Amino acid sequence: MLDGGDVPIISPFLEPYSDSGPPMVLGANAGLMYEGYKPLGDGFFVSEMERAALLRSAPENADVLRPFINGQEVNTCPDQRPSKTIIYFRAWPIERARAYEGPFALVEERMRPFRASQNRASNRDRWWIYGEARPALSERLARLPRCFTLARTTKYLSLSASATNYVFADMKVLTTDRWDLYAVMQSTLHEVWARKYSGSLETRLRYSGSKCFDTFAFPDDLWQTASPALVAIGEQYHEHRKSLMLSLWLGLTDVYNLFHARDLSPVKVAKVSKKPAEESERGYQGLLELRRLHREIDIAIRDAYGWQNLDLGHDFHDVETLPEDDRVRYTISPDARKEVLRRLLALNHARAEAEKAAAKPTKPTRGKKAPAPVDEHVEMFPEES
Repeated sequence: MLDGGDVPIISPFLEPYSDSGPPMVLGANAGLMYEGYKPLGDGFFVSEMERAALLRSAPENADVLRPFINGQEVNTCPDQRPSKTIIYFRAWPIERARAYEGPFALVEERMRPFRASQNRASNRDRWWIYGEARPALSERLARLPRCFTLARTTKYLSLSASATNYVFADMKVLTTDRWDLYAVMQSTLHEVWARKYSGSLETRLRYSGSKCFDTFAFPDDLWQTASPALVAIGEQYHEHRKSLMLSLWLGLTDVYNLFHARDLSPVKVAKVSKKPAEESERGYQGLLELRRLHREIDIAIRDAYGWQNLDLGHDFHDVETLPEDDRVRYTISPDARKEVLRRLLALNHARAEAEKAAAKPTKPTRGKKAPAPVDEHVEMFPEES
């Protein structure tokens, strides 16, 4: 018995079909998603007064003064703007960090005594550097006009475009500026995969890059060639949602609470947003449009996989893995979720096998003639009549 019905088999991942094991890490996804920074100490933060003074004394201090934002702010602040400033010396040697005299003096005064009690030797000895400085992340971000971020622990899987000079904490950072890849990640097809293979904290998704990004099989060749259609719908979806957040002055979590409300109405929007009737009516229509765009993204991603025969069945459905008092979502049908998971797992295994085969070294042949070159114009395998 599974989900109240007879099934022929129950897999280790609680699916009613046999599979060939857990998902495998795919090399194609390597080096694209990173954990956010972990300062390990409040002594890196500076007040607005201190920031202004540091910039007055030496304008070049701007190189090491960064806006700081965490996952909670991204999910709850309507404008998703950083509220703090933090000093960031990357993974620099002390001689280079010391060249920024004002910021270095503050960090030395505040962090050196604090780090002296740390168990980890590198944190004691390199007190001017974050506990996790992520130099590879910083290097990748320096080459991009924007990136996409996701709170590490979140009620809803929702990625947001961000400036690349921020210090991101308690977040996942996707180091690409491409809207088509954003569209895939924001789709329900990726969301069901993430909820299947990531962990959770209480009732919230705890997104694991190693378990559900490194293993996720993107549509064929999308890493190599951008899709104009997915670029357009991805950017349109994000910008419409951003405009909706600002007009209603609601954070991501509040917007998606309304998005998934079966009883959505202008009155409900007014109650949550505290906006007058006219603005609430516009917000209501905007939320209906967001649903339409989300459905359009899902269908576009489905088609990018070549799965046009799969009926996604968008509607209000109970998601059985969510709490009983909060499991209604505007999403794809339970049958579609199971089929998406089955197909994505099969695709993951096929991609992993292909990568494994491509990585095998070819043994040199000794004492044998090289095969004659093939005439490119000769049809080696003519179709059967």
